Amino acid sequence: MSDATKSVDQDRALMAAVARAHYLEDRSRVDISDALGISRFKVARLLSRAKEEGIVTIEIHDWGLPDVELSQRLQDKLGLERCLVVRSHGDDDDVRRQIGAAAARALSETLQEDEVLGVTWGRTLTATASQFAHLPRLSIVQLTGVVAGDLASSPIEVVRQTSRRAGGAVYPIFSPLIVDDRETAMSLRRHPDIRSAIDLFPSVTTALLSVGAWDPPVSQVRDVLPIDDLANALSKGCVADIAGILIRSDGTPVDTEFQDRCINISYEQLQKVPRVVAVAGGAAKADAIRTVSRVGLISELFTDHALAQAVLADDE
Repeated sequence: MSDATKSVDQDRALMAAVARAHYLEDRSRVDISDALGISRFKVARLLSRAKEEGIVTIEIHDWGLPDVELSQRLQDKLGLERCLVVRSHGDDDDVRRQIGAAAARALSETLQEDEVLGVTWGRTLTATASQFAHLPRLSIVQLTGVVAGDLASSPIEVVRQTSRRAGGAVYPIFSPLIVDDRETAMSLRRHPDIRSAIDLFPSVTTALLSVGAWDPPVSQVRDVLPIDDLANALSKGCVADIAGILIRSDGTPVDTEFQDRCINISYEQLQKVPRVVAVAGGAAKADAIRTVSRVGLISELFTDHALAQAVLADDE
């Protein structure tokens, strides 16, 4: 071994010794300098080099933990009553569980007995509902019919999971979200079971829902629309969907004729709900979240740092 190689190895060994004493043994820089017979300034330089050269790596295990500063910035940006941003890591399912866990805790602490809780559907909403530890006794009403696709993330499943923790009255809607014509929709709305849910829409005190994005497409509604309805919505500038309502960039419904064929809470009814909580994650939904926030369709947002940073990106 050459003298140069030996010198490098000794230098790295000293960095490792200093780093071990400081980070693992929690010894002060003064203590380390006295023990090794070097100055405190050299200890500081060695600690800095240890990180630069990869001898020391630092991991922050913040999965699902709130980011207070980012939450406040997002709340101010969107003008909402509350934002809760969590640091998320892992694949899409991991992220949904992390957002859902934070949302479930927050809702468990803030929902009040005898409220009327309206719910829609979505994979992150399902992750939220499955992690409720407890809820006060309240009524639960489904705000939309069902779309084809993953039954595990359907509104029926969200209602079922939520009602297990609440113990109050439950008003499901066993109907498709979208039907072929207005007459069929009117007939379904007159069905006694569906009518009992729809009649509660004006009494909803808190709505828990997801937001679908259309550009780029991250929306279960978009995925199942009949081809003619999809083409019509795209031609009219749909950018988001919320509670089965297709929204343009100005925040207004895309097509009233289409909405007449849907079994769901109306745009006007949703605007009147005192508390509307959106649960969504991922940077792809940034434009959709901006849109529904701007027109007051949501009042609170539980999300992850990726979506929050994407929403805030236009400020930088």
